[in-house]
Amino acid sequence: MKVWNSILEAGQEIAELKKQTVATIGNFDGVHLGHQAVLKRAIANARRFDCLAVALTFSNHPESILGEGPFLLNMPSIRRELLAKQGLDALLEIEFTRSFAALEPEIFFHTWLREALNIKALVVGHDFRFGSAGRGDYRLLEELTVDQGIVLERVAPVRVDGEVISSSVIRRLLAEGDIETANRMLGYSFIIEGEVIKGEQLGRKLGYPTANIRLKPGYLFPRYGVYLVRLSLEDRFYFGVANVGVKPTFGKTIPLVEAYLFDIELDLYHRLVRVEFLRFIRPENRFAGPEALRAQIAKDIEVARSYL
Repeated sequence: MKVWNSILEAGQEIAELKKQTVATIGNFDGVHLGHQAVLKRAIANARRFDCLAVALTFSNHPESILGEGPFLLNMPSIRRELLAKQGLDALLEIEFTRSFAALEPEIFFHTWLREALNIKALVVGHDFRFGSAGRGDYRLLEELTVDQGIVLERVAPVRVDGEVISSSVIRRLLAEGDIETANRMLGYSFIIEGEVIKGEQLGRKLGYPTANIRLKPGYLFPRYGVYLVRLSLEDRFYFGVANVGVKPTFGKTIPLVEAYLFDIELDLYHRLVRVEFLRFIRPENRFAGPEALRAQIAKDIEVARSYL
């Protein structure tokens, strides 16, 4: 998948290739099953028309400019990988700015989509809006595309247990610790990525050495508690348990992820790892002391192993 970081770069390469595109637009935070349905339709249309399948997205969340941005589900590297797995030919990833937000929908359509991306077709989600103050809606798109002979398709919402999948719903589920439903909506296991940092060796002193992973600011922590996880390092995978939270037993306040791996001890310091969350075991608690915590960790491991 080609990644473009400006509309000029995208427009120039599309012109050089002498191709049209089938485009879709969105923030795609989570690249969940609803997003995947839209992407699949865009890709199917691109193959039908012998065009490039292109997604236009943003390096920052629009609400970080328009309001209070939410905690993000995906780090950029993970989101790009998830988008590439769908089969896109190219990703146009730009910064969402106030000047971009102020574009009138007609100007955005003609300058970005029709001229720069040279669209043959446009595929959008059921709730898509665009342009200044969100004035652009599906009815306006119908007017704009029919005048230009452009194919327009709107994809119906995808539901799990009767609820429409959305990034905000998935955030809520993760905050509640409902990792199983969140993963069903995502279509994969929720992932965090971070560098393993040197801690205070508290887990090692308890007999359970852990890898301490600190997330960059702005990314979502699931509900504080203990989870069955799968840690990946390069092409290898290891199961274990992870505590998400602030270690209240020891009076800490900075949240991090501590992962204990089953049956193996690895030197992971300063390595970039990914942690997939598979099952929620229990909420984070404050214990009377290290011995009580040690006993609980043994129980957590037993429960986690039973799921495997």
